[in-house]
Amino acid sequence: MGAFDKAHLIEGIIALAKIQYVQGAIEIFAMIPGTESFIRDPATPASEGVNDIKFQNWLDGIRARGLPSPETMYVSAHQMGTCRMSSKEKEGVVDPTGQVWGTKGLYVADASVFPSASGVNPMVTNMAISDWITRGIAKGLAERARL
Repeated sequence: MGAFDKAHLIEGIIALAKIQYVQGAIEIFAMIPGTESFIRDPATPASEGVNDIKFQNWLDGIRARGLPSPETMYVSAHQMGTCRMSSKEKEGVVDPTGQVWGTKGLYVADASVFPSASGVNPMVTNMAISDWITRGIAKGLAERARL
């Protein structure tokens, strides 16, 4: 992996750590070899937010360490089926059009609508499902505009 991509990954890790901090995480693990977890001091006032000096020092350490080679492991996961599509409300989160059961106008159009994990790379299936759902949304909007 080149320096350009590593720099962007580091900034992504830092952004995720900030989100976790703001949401009240007590411990944040960056998954970078040689980097200790950040343990939030419960005495730190919430008003400091991500400006907590200990947290900022931890983030600076991540930037300084980078992603050491060859120790850093790069992995990916294809999460599927967390908002299962179903023909019956009791059996899933979204209906066959991708709309969340009982919530008009809220749609999900990603791999989470899979009925279960596919066991293979879901890219093409995910693209097809997203295309199907978004075309249905567009059609519905066009029909509503004609009324």
